[in-house]
Amino acid sequence: MTVTETQIRAALNEILDPCSITAGVPAGLDDMGLVGDIHVRDDGADGQRISVTVGVTEPSCVLIGSFATEARARLTALTGVSAVDVRLADDFDWTPDRLAPRYRQRLAEHREQKRRTLPLLAVARTGRTGDR
Repeated sequence: MTVTETQIRAALNEILDPCSITAGVPAGLDDMGLVGDIHVRDDGADGQRISVTVGVTEPSCVLIGSFATEARARLTALTGVSAVDVRLADDFDWTPDRLAPRYRQRLAEHREQKRRTLPLLAVARTGRTGDR
């Protein structure tokens, strides 16, 4: 059985980006646009070797090591995988346009909902609408 790029991306998308959780809209590595190159090749012994590049949203992010460890574990668990190489991208320039379109939509809807409710929170705290 051949492991597909779709299966690999799905497995990596189960690894949630903590910043997205804090923002209130959890997203996996693939939805965040943190998965780079993916290569699958036969190992010559009825297995497959996966090579994948993983990045982070900020160069100073300390979670890249844990992302790599989790990626290796999840990809090794896929049926037929004999080896996994996770490259940590030190040249990965993340920008918001890397977000998956479906995640970008969820994030926009979440932010819009927050904008609609924030004025209500201000009124609840002060008892005023901001007009004097």
